[in-house]
Amino acid sequence: MNEELNGATDSSGEVDGLLARLEHVITTGLSFDDGLAAAKRMKARSDSLICRLVARRTASRPDEDTVEVVREQTGVGKRDAKQLVDVSQVLKNLPGVDEKLASGEITFGHAKALVNAAGKAGADVVEADKELLNKAGKEPVDVFSRRVGRWTNRQLVQSGVDPLERQRRAREAKLWVEKETGLGVLLAKLPADRYQHLRQAADVLYLREWHEDKEAGEGDPGRVRTPGQRMADVVFMLLTNRHPATGEMLPAPNNEGTRPDRIKASTQLVITAELGVIDGTNRNGRCEIIGVGPVPHSYLSTLSPDSQIAGMLYDRAGRALWLGRNQRLANAPQRLALAVKYGGCAMCTEPMSRCDIHHIQEWHGDQGSTDIDNLVPLCRQHHRLLETQRRSEPARHVWRPQRK
Repeated sequence: MNEELNGATDSSGEVDGLLARLEHVITTGLSFDDGLAAAKRMKARSDSLICRLVARRTASRPDEDTVEVVREQTGVGKRDAKQLVDVSQVLKNLPGVDEKLASGEITFGHAKALVNAAGKAGADVVEADKELLNKAGKEPVDVFSRRVGRWTNRQLVQSGVDPLERQRRAREAKLWVEKETGLGVLLAKLPADRYQHLRQAADVLYLREWHEDKEAGEGDPGRVRTPGQRMADVVFMLLTNRHPATGEMLPAPNNEGTRPDRIKASTQLVITAELGVIDGTNRNGRCEIIGVGPVPHSYLSTLSPDSQIAGMLYDRAGRALWLGRNQRLANAPQRLALAVKYGGCAMCTEPMSRCDIHHIQEWHGDQGSTDIDNLVPLCRQHHRLLETQRRSEPARHVWRPQRK
């Protein structure tokens, strides 16, 4: 027994030495980009090794609480430990995904997204889609997870399952008071289409509250709320129609039947459907809610009579046609076209409600036009980042987004 322990100790020492030499090569012998890429591959392969060890442990000791063992041995939280165990159990049924993780081609986040998809659509369906697997190694985790979500919804719809109906059955909300702080807590899980309504309403109101904070901060920086505080106030106003600081009722709707501009929060879901879907001639045509994903064609029958319908023309290459250059800011039809094309920020997963419309060829600096092929939606963070880069590197080639 002692010899076995000594052998294990020696092996551990060899691994430590090997890792130290590898770390030295990565940090001192490689450029920043190459070193970061090597470290990324090493982490992915390490995650793959952990998953295989966990799967082997679970198989050999089925009565053991593997989640607790992983938590104690790795030092991660219980939630992360459970994710490791859950992913390790499904990866054995996804050899293609397992191989890509083991080679460092994809990260644990990519693997987890594919495992989640396998749980809904089936492991064999995920493995059979080689295009989806290839995308995993070419996109950031957040962008790829959004792609997988749309892909999963599409598979469910094609198999006769309504993902929104499944979400409606799973909806729930909880209210409680934290014993430690006395703060009230609200947790709500909503179907994706209803969540998009709520999120857009919150985004509109949040932006207006942010402008108020900006004006107040010019005179007293201490009056500026943190993003979390501001969103908490927004949720309170949406639910109660009361002022978050005073508790007083907010102004009643005006004579036009709408609230004052400060608290009015318009929401809009964009549903794209091919003409064949609308007239019933194409059962396999596209029907999708932007920001939610594919939905059954029957969803169209749930729309209210006052829903607005807009036709969109495409050229032979499938690109939305531009709509003119008589103003600097994108108009409503252009925003709609961009929403259909990108679904949200062209650089991350932020929805259209949080995006500005950016001129690829700048309006002032490049005399760029407000045409659809010169516009791209960017969240405010990436919009500021792009503007900063342009000022610091004016000679840099203009950035062009990749169509998602």
